Amino acid sequence: MGIWGISARSRNWLGLCNISWRMSRQSFKQIGRRTFSDSYTVKSDDSVLPVLIIGAGPVGMALSILLTKLGVKCAILEKNKAFSTHPQAHFINNRSMEVFRKLDGLGDEILRSQPPVEFWRKFIYCTSLTGPILGAVDHMQPQDFDQIASPVSVAHFSQYKLSRLLLKHLEKLGFHMVNSEMCDHGSISEREIFMGHECIAINGAERGVTVTASFLSKGKYMTRDIQCHFLVGTDGAGSSVRKSLGIDMKGEKDLQKLVSVHFLSQELGQYLIKERPGMLFFIFNRDAIGVLVAHDLKQGEFVLQVPFYPPQQKLEDFSSEMCKRLIFKLAGLELVDVNVMDIKPWVMHAEVAEKFLSCNNRIILAGDAAHRFPPAGGFGMNTGIQDAHNLAWKLASVIEGVSPISILNSYELERSQIAQFNTALSVQNFKAAMKVPAALGLDPTVANAVHRALNDTVGSILPSVLQRTILDGIFSIGRAQLSDFVLNENNPLGSARLAKLRQIFEEGQSLQLQFPAEDLGFRYRKGALVSEDDSVLNVHEAPTGRRRDYIPCSEPGSRLPHMNVKLLSNPSSKEILSTLDLVSIDKVEFVLIIAPFKESYCLARAALEVANKLKLPLKVCVMWPNGSIDGAGRTEAALTPWKSFEEVVEVKRSSDSPCWWDICQMTDRGAILVRPDEHVAWRSKSRIADPIMTMKSVFHIVTGVDCI
Repeated sequence: MGIWGISARSRNWLGLCNISWRMSRQSFKQIGRRTFSDSYTVKSDDSVLPVLIIGAGPVGMALSILLTKLGVKCAILEKNKAFSTHPQAHFINNRSMEVFRKLDGLGDEILRSQPPVEFWRKFIYCTSLTGPILGAVDHMQPQDFDQIASPVSVAHFSQYKLSRLLLKHLEKLGFHMVNSEMCDHGSISEREIFMGHECIAINGAERGVTVTASFLSKGKYMTRDIQCHFLVGTDGAGSSVRKSLGIDMKGEKDLQKLVSVHFLSQELGQYLIKERPGMLFFIFNRDAIGVLVAHDLKQGEFVLQVPFYPPQQKLEDFSSEMCKRLIFKLAGLELVDVNVMDIKPWVMHAEVAEKFLSCNNRIILAGDAAHRFPPAGGFGMNTGIQDAHNLAWKLASVIEGVSPISILNSYELERSQIAQFNTALSVQNFKAAMKVPAALGLDPTVANAVHRALNDTVGSILPSVLQRTILDGIFSIGRAQLSDFVLNENNPLGSARLAKLRQIFEEGQSLQLQFPAEDLGFRYRKGALVSEDDSVLNVHEAPTGRRRDYIPCSEPGSRLPHMNVKLLSNPSSKEILSTLDLVSIDKVEFVLIIAPFKESYCLARAALEVANKLKLPLKVCVMWPNGSIDGAGRTEAALTPWKSFEEVVEVKRSSDSPCWWDICQMTDRGAILVRPDEHVAWRSKSRIADPIMTMKSVFHIVTGVDCI
């Protein structure tokens, strides 16, 4: 028997199946002979929950919403008795906002509730919040607002506020919270969020998982066993699910230790709105160094991040009064209304789990449980939300009996690719952030080296008071580089440092907020898709840590490009849709996009016939060119007897705007098959000789369904 009862036989017996084969004659020939032994259907048994989610953070709740809308029964366990009010993550990128946009208007709620963009578009570098500004970087460009690349903009919205909105949307779907003091020992039902329930043991078997949860009831700790078909661990960086499985994290540990101080000050918020609004303030002076995150200037809500060097420094040193004095030093004035809400230490890592799946794909990791990034660039929560989006339709297709359980291998294949890349990009961005203090004569590597020497070498035998004195002395010497005497244009050394600083800002070498090329342009190289070129499967352009523009692409694995369209079924309507809206959020449905040509209709009929035999939901979308709708009734006649189709027409911004097929870098004789998560599964650029055989092979490769 393996750890906590998982047998060796059931531990990943499927292995890691690469279902992203290149389309070839050989795969066509093999298709008729290939069978799957891992087909799976959830039996009707109310005592066994189809999906149990551990962790009620944004990733866990987003996954619950997505699964519920797809008709999958699920419930959530959360170890805390109440949701955190610490702001934590706050930047929501384009792709995550696209997911939220389709969750019954959640994206619009976020945009309405966030602070005005003018309050957070800049990063400001200064000697104090009231002192000289060393530099300012505006991270919003005109194209970030024009909605050409995406139907929605990025957002600045604190994690605890996002959690409240997600909870509200879950309640609309029929979920309700259950406090541990009020619950009984019965089975857990769908659409319940059990607070105060900590996962303490997991027993995995070939056909399901049993979770043992501990909870406090009437003053006594009790346990209950919960049976589920699939367990998803979204329980954060310290994931108990991951630790129980014995899955290691690989990467760079302990990049930086920090203390996070959550505080309120209306006085400071109003001052910054008037004088220097921004999202992040990097403050360097002789008395203190820190990064201030302005979560909401109007509400006066902030988080101060300061370096932390234990054991010479202790968390008890950061009392509320000490933190207030630190805030005053960084602000450059004594604020009368500072209210310290919370003080907590945290460690910055850059790691990815060795695997995201375990126990015959029954146990799955997502979010911070599967990857931990530096906060630079805001990739943590966003990558997790996109994990959930990738996973939801695959779990639903397995539970509905459409796909074999092996399709979940593609979740690990696809999301681990992105996690590895985002880890490298986050580290690059973190290093970019360190260029500013280094230019000012504050090399962070020196402080870290001194700290390691005190802990790991001869310094460790020194008395703790002496160690603290040495550390404080080194920091004081370093901060002396920030004195007015040194840091001014009349001092040759200071002038050179200020010139270097300006160069860093002008060349975009400092910390970046947005990465459009990676945010919208990330592409799965292998997984539940039909690759076009084996030679590029493992090729990713190395991250630079600098902003790069997004270039629309329809290559398999890419997110479907956005373009505005209108439904032909209601020509009088002024409603404008995105091509992303052609993909349903309420069912596991593939979409085949074609132009209104005879050969394309032939392919569409073949696709509908094959999908019908495989019981795969498929909708054909006919894309009409802007201003030339002259074939009324043509699609209905061409696709008879199939009724699963939709006709849309391009909505161009101007006469010289590119058409849909130009955006996709294809001709209108092609076709694009889109997955339920809005990523391209397959495309054809030209006429297909045998549409039936082609679509059999495509669906087989993408879904794992036997096409005999």
